[in-house]
Amino acid sequence: MKIVDAEKIVTWKYENEYAMYSFSKSNEDIQELMNGEYFSVLDELERVVGFICCGESARVPGGTLIGLYQEEGYLDIGLGLDPDLTGQKKGSVFLKQSLAFLQNQFNSSHFRLVVATFNERAIKVYERTGFKRDKEFHSKVNGEDMLFISMKMEMSIYSFEEITEQDLTEVREIYNYYVSNTTISFHTEELTLEEIKASVINRDPRFKSFVIKEENEIKGYVLITQYKSKQAYDFSGEVTIYLKPDIVGKGIGGTALRFIENVAREQGFYTLIATVCMENTRSKSLFEKHGYEQCAMFKGVGYKFDRRLDIGSFQKVL
Repeated sequence: MKIVDAEKIVTWKYENEYAMYSFSKSNEDIQELMNGEYFSVLDELERVVGFICCGESARVPGGTLIGLYQEEGYLDIGLGLDPDLTGQKKGSVFLKQSLAFLQNQFNSSHFRLVVATFNERAIKVYERTGFKRDKEFHSKVNGEDMLFISMKMEMSIYSFEEITEQDLTEVREIYNYYVSNTTISFHTEELTLEEIKASVINRDPRFKSFVIKEENEIKGYVLITQYKSKQAYDFSGEVTIYLKPDIVGKGIGGTALRFIENVAREQGFYTLIATVCMENTRSKSLFEKHGYEQCAMFKGVGYKFDRRLDIGSFQKVL
């Protein structure tokens, strides 16, 4: 949390029953936000749009009284979204990205939060993301008893390991599924092991390829490859993600994308470009949600499954 963000957040005012979430603009509130347990959440224009708190700052006195926090192994968290952005179906994305940040920041996969029971809007967002209802209890708010509920979630932990030759058979199976069954890949014939090796094991150490693992089981792979071979393109890379089809839509793509972007920054890349078949609305949405802008469209440049296919290029400056 930066002081300029804290000074902005304490001016936020929530209406009606949500007024309990408003700050008071006092120095005490600013100091609380600056206590080291709060994080600013910024949009792509570096504007503060929310905050995350964790540890003691996320705990409610009534929960302490019933021994809620004696159960160890959970990171206690709290979230706040700019009131001008509430009710616009942004809560789910805000929550998922916050959890991914917390997972990376604290190497934690077990989360616990507390929410007032009247706030069904927030509870539904939490449940859709995977939180389960736990204990109900009362805690005082502005001198009055209010009913709260604790909710808990256990996320999967994903690891990233550079692709080796031992991984090639599984990587090939994942890729060839998309060759044979989708227009996501523009190959029309399955790749051999040698061909897949050439596409994912890089001679240039600046370009990186990783398998995505959950408990040592490969769930997909993500890579930065050369965008074009001419030297002026050296600070641009092409980003690609392929997941096993049965786990698509579970948030792994966003985790992989954030990981590979950090790798790209470390490798000195200025920008990443994703090439997406425009029929692939899921990938298009993934990249757009993570700050990629469509910068090109090529009409009918592909032909597969007896139809013409459009390609879009999506770019993010790192």
